[in-house]
Amino acid sequence: MFDWQNWSLFFSQFHFIRPLWLIALIPAFVLIAIRWKSDTKEEWHTTLPPHLRRALTIKQTGWQRQLPLKVLSATITLAIITCAGPTWQREVSPFGEDKAEVVFLIDVSHSMMQTDVPPSRLERAKHKIMDMIEYRSGGRNALIAFAGSAHIAMPMTYDQGVFAPFLTAIEPRIMPVAGKRVEQSLPALNTLLPDDTGATIVLVSDGVSASSIEMFAEYFQQTSHSLVVLAIGQPSSTSSNPTGYADLSRLASEAGGNLVHLSVDNKDIEQVTRLVERNMQLNGDNKMPWKDMGYALLIPIALLSLLWFRKGWLVQWAVLIALGLPSYLVSPSAYAQSTDVPSIEATKVATPTQWQQWWWDLWMTRDQQGQRLMNRGQYLQAAHQFESPIYQGVAYYYGRDYQQAHHAFMAAQSDLGDLYASMALARQREYLASRNLLQQLSEKPNLDSNLRHKVVQNLSAVKAIIEEIERYSESQMNTTDGAEESFEIGDNPQTSEGAEETVTEELLMKESLNANEILGSEALAQRWLDRIESDPSLFLQNKFYLQLEQQPTAGESQ
Repeated sequence: MFDWQNWSLFFSQFHFIRPLWLIALIPAFVLIAIRWKSDTKEEWHTTLPPHLRRALTIKQTGWQRQLPLKVLSATITLAIITCAGPTWQREVSPFGEDKAEVVFLIDVSHSMMQTDVPPSRLERAKHKIMDMIEYRSGGRNALIAFAGSAHIAMPMTYDQGVFAPFLTAIEPRIMPVAGKRVEQSLPALNTLLPDDTGATIVLVSDGVSASSIEMFAEYFQQTSHSLVVLAIGQPSSTSSNPTGYADLSRLASEAGGNLVHLSVDNKDIEQVTRLVERNMQLNGDNKMPWKDMGYALLIPIALLSLLWFRKGWLVQWAVLIALGLPSYLVSPSAYAQSTDVPSIEATKVATPTQWQQWWWDLWMTRDQQGQRLMNRGQYLQAAHQFESPIYQGVAYYYGRDYQQAHHAFMAAQSDLGDLYASMALARQREYLASRNLLQQLSEKPNLDSNLRHKVVQNLSAVKAIIEEIERYSESQMNTTDGAEESFEIGDNPQTSEGAEETVTEELLMKESLNANEILGSEALAQRWLDRIESDPSLFLQNKFYLQLEQQPTAGESQ
């Protein structure tokens, strides 16, 4: 299918990484022109009359004239362009999760309870958001719910398991203020997206007001963030609150975004995902290097070079042997596609034999072989090929073996390795160790400025997780929760036998667990998580009321 968005990305971003190589085209064309002129003026051409020359020569007219020189010219041109490094997109981050950031703005007004889209517009919007997150399979997502006020229901997170229950709990009854004022979400957007990192805001709604359009247009004119509007509703519906397609289309147009219509299949999800990825490539992390796309030109260069060996069967058989030998030495089972390898032991089955490894070593370095396996999704196998500890750690991280990834990153003995090691610790829920490592890294005086920015961001995120745990721990003080709901130490105090039950002041004291104690015990951490997930709607309702007391107005955010 023709995708104009990818072609627009190509035309807008295309350039050469090493443009000075293009200067080599000038002497190359001069030499080719001289050679062409000399070949057309050989002495024997003037000796024979034209009618005899035509009868005694072959392949000297039409497109076959000077064919070897034409092939050489095309080969040299492609080689110089390859050296110049054509590109139109940046390298991806070494971590698969570091994809585009998306903030979902979900309309929770009462009009979203219309049933023209069964079971309701709101429920269908929730399903579409979860489908989009699963379809993207990576990247950070955040959730803002708005009605008469807007509130952060879920900050930026990679974890779909944490995101899902809070999205499910979104209902109009938990919103502090009724209405439909999407412009109230602008302060929350500034909180979630403090840097101009080219994130995408996906608005899922059935209509907006004129004032919202003006404020949103002004916001997106001042940032590289992109807006995608997913219109919820049926165009032919006879609902008392029909979907305002005209207003949503105007909002998308004036904010420089795109309008996507709801569909019964995944066409809307695929379209939104393409828009998200395009915005990331256009306005993503400018610190990532440009991806050299010239390597693809090596294939036509090699094919054109083979034309120089067209005489004799010996060379042709050599070419067939060279092409067939890899398939003989490397059996399909050696690198079987498997992304669900549960352990490192399972990868030993897919380890190449000595002869297979010898063959690949002839053509690729170990790091290149590892990257080849990474591209095929065989992450744990790739970890055994990489020689670089950083690459090896990234492969383990992709393969969800975070403990091995942490060891590999620490073996790198570099600031970048320490940063990635802290992320591997966080993935193991070792938040305290991750925080301490990031704290030490941030205190280094000679730390690279770009790396320091990432360290500060990750440190802030880890501290926020720990503070959230401590806040919930402190909320258990002076509560009447039973033994199943409490994190108190000493749930079963000792009493005297045969006498009236007496409880000392010491036993009456309820000791709240802090983050160190909760994170230090897997059982306590699980009980804490179970308590949070028991009623997310009640939690969100209390959270939204607290946010309403503290948040600024939309006008103050501008």
